[in-house]
Amino acid sequence: MAGAFLALLPAALAQAQNKLLWRTNYYSITGANLGEIRRSMNQSRPWKEPGNLSGLTEWRIDWRFEVRPSEDGCRCSSFKTTTTITNTLPRWTPPAEASAELAAAWIRFISALGEHEDGHSRTALAAVDELHKRIKQLGPAADCDALRKRINDLAGRVIDEYRQRDKDYDRRTRHGATQGVALRL
Repeated sequence: MAGAFLALLPAALAQAQNKLLWRTNYYSITGANLGEIRRSMNQSRPWKEPGNLSGLTEWRIDWRFEVRPSEDGCRCSSFKTTTTITNTLPRWTPPAEASAELAAAWIRFISALGEHEDGHSRTALAAVDELHKRIKQLGPAADCDALRKRINDLAGRVIDEYRQRDKDYDRRTRHGATQGVALRL
């Protein structure tokens, strides 16, 4: 009977449940020309760090797991994640005096910015997939305390690896500039 239970563990891990909380927040901006819009973005964005970033994606992955003694030491019996992704973007409602050219420039800009921020979101989702994959591949440990430590250490390394990928993405795209994130006529 114990052997049948142990044989089911890989299947249970393969069906690990993820919870995804994904939201987009907007901050309102105003302006009837490029200069006014840029000033409004700099003043209205919720983060105040220096730089010219118009959008922001923050993500977090929390994990919970259970371990159980087994014939060969201790094994992970369940692993679940909760991923929280928050995209923050500017929202501009063109005033009546805004030119059609400015409105078209805004559409190009916000589309490119949304695509860039989506790239950060995809990094978070890839991190979750990788985390589940590596945990599933994790073998038994001599004791449950050692396995708990291995799981937490592994999860921390995966998160760190994907945080670095996020930084590399920004460096490679120059925070979206190579993807068209530029508000210009």
